[in-house]
Amino acid sequence: VAAFILYSGVNMAKETISPLLGENASPQLRQQIVELVNACPEVLGYHDLMVHDYGPGQRFASMHVEMDQQADPLVCHELIDNLERACLRSYNVHLVLHYDPVVTGDAQLDRMRTVVLELLQQQDERITIHDFRMVKGSGHTNLIFDIALPADMTDQKAAIAHHLEKSLSEQEGTCIYTVITFDLAAFND
Repeated sequence: VAAFILYSGVNMAKETISPLLGENASPQLRQQIVELVNACPEVLGYHDLMVHDYGPGQRFASMHVEMDQQADPLVCHELIDNLERACLRSYNVHLVLHYDPVVTGDAQLDRMRTVVLELLQQQDERITIHDFRMVKGSGHTNLIFDIALPADMTDQKAAIAHHLEKSLSEQEGTCIYTVITFDLAAFND
């Protein structure tokens, strides 16, 4: 009897503690949130989706959405508010969206983004990038961006950054520095 009571108590504690600590949301819920956000034509991209489930009525998510920097910030804010409300209404998830303005229509920036992505995907096709910016100086150019890295590649960060910076400088014939933030790809699916 004591063993049964102990076994039942441990199982009940697991069931109670797990939601309090926050459980990972189902892949279906993650996909529903992504589809909701992608349905907004002003959203050019998204990344860093995190969803936590603390039990019924206590689900929270956060995500970064990319929108054209030329768009009116008040319009973007209203669109984001509408997406957050729609997520709560449709999926009972309290969604917080972070607005990332992105430069569109800059041929040189678009070309560099493509070059960087191609070089990275030569190492592994699963690698993606986001939040890409370029700052030109008199003697060098800084490329600032995030890399969504598969979990099995986290030990290769330094090698990836070194290879990329060397390849870009050689290919472009000028000094290029990279300022990279590495994210886990799991948050960018």
